[in-house]
Amino acid sequence: FAEDGRGGALVISNDRFPVCLFDLPAVVESFKTYDDSALVKIADIGQMIMVGESDIVADVMEYRHWSYPPLRDARK
Repeated sequence: FAEDGRGGALVISNDRFPVCLFDLPAVVESFKTYDDSALVKIADIGQMIMVGESDIVADVMEYRHWSYPPLRDARK
């Protein structure tokens, strides 16, 4: 990761991918099920790592769709 702790690179074999750490606008609760009927809360998620294919990651990036594709037009 870079000095700011928000950007860096993911290396897989000989391939290098830029990564950027985002703070989510709200906490997302994560659940797991063992028997397909009862849910168990396993985590509160407040950040997301975005992995890109290009060589350049902007200093300030904004992921407008948040974490769910149905919210892609929520800011309009």
